[in-house]
Amino acid sequence: MHTQHSSRRRNGARRLGAVAGAGVLALVALTGCTVETGGSSGGTSEQRSDGMGDDGVFKVAAFTAGYATPGGKLTLDDFVAKGNEQENWEVTLYTSAFDYDKINSDVQTAITQGADAILAGFPDPRQIEPLVQAAQAADIPIFSIDGGVEPNDDFVVDVTFDQEDIAEQTVGALDEAMGGLEGKDVMVIGHDPHIGIMTRSNLALDMLEEVGANIAGGEMKQALDPGTGRTEALNFVTDYLQANPDGLDGVWVGWDDAALGAAKAITEAGRDDIFVTGVDALAETTVEIKKNGPMYASVSQDWISVVDEVIGYMNDFRDSATLPEENFVEIKGELIDRSNVDSFTPSL
Repeated sequence: MHTQHSSRRRNGARRLGAVAGAGVLALVALTGCTVETGGSSGGTSEQRSDGMGDDGVFKVAAFTAGYATPGGKLTLDDFVAKGNEQENWEVTLYTSAFDYDKINSDVQTAITQGADAILAGFPDPRQIEPLVQAAQAADIPIFSIDGGVEPNDDFVVDVTFDQEDIAEQTVGALDEAMGGLEGKDVMVIGHDPHIGIMTRSNLALDMLEEVGANIAGGEMKQALDPGTGRTEALNFVTDYLQANPDGLDGVWVGWDDAALGAAKAITEAGRDDIFVTGVDALAETTVEIKKNGPMYASVSQDWISVVDEVIGYMNDFRDSATLPEENFVEIKGELIDRSNVDSFTPSL
């Protein structure tokens, strides 16, 4: 299945338009020497002595537009705490409720105030072109967490999870829970403005259709805002069950907060034969999985370990202006279900 869906990963990421990534960090002048970014094939040709400004303080401007989501908040809070307290950096965090005009303005201001590096937390590459251009003009590298589903030269490195693998694992979990997918009615809930969720949701939709599942309602349900995704998913499932009492066997959801809303709707409907999968393996999700109720499985994306990896890359830059050899690092998630939830310790 992995090879079969490799083209769909690329197609899914483009359904709402191509990812903005035309800007390429090439050779830039830094204190008399030059640094070349890794790019997709990477490598640093020359390094300046370090990546800090003249004051000897490593200043990092971190941003996320997804601070309203549990995973986004916990990840960025962990980065800020480790940067300031363990690494003795000077980290400033800029957040918004998916307001990229604010993010672009805030980060451009941070650049003019002397930031040495930028941490992009769960960014939408299609909406950060102004800050990317400002960073390039100021020779400031952008390190990214979950910044897309393919290499993007706007980032010196982007560490994320394999979306195709996530889709395969969660669809497989629904298949197991329901005793097969052919002829079953499955609701799919996604959120296209987030590239990762959009990609895995479209991949899952394709996989479900290919094995003969019926998509409840005929098409994917779209949550408008991840911050309200739990309520939106609850309403999607509640409304559907009221109109189709026997027309739902499973719910595939692109992230846990919304998956928990779907599971709650099923519980409130008094059903124990409809199963839900999510993505993130939040602590709250594991509690629900242990109940042997509708919440059946989720994929752990260990963003805390990703934070540690990105901090390592940033320390290399701080210490010797060395940039990563590859600008796209894709890792596997871990399926958490009834078989292993008791031994799993959530990071979020």
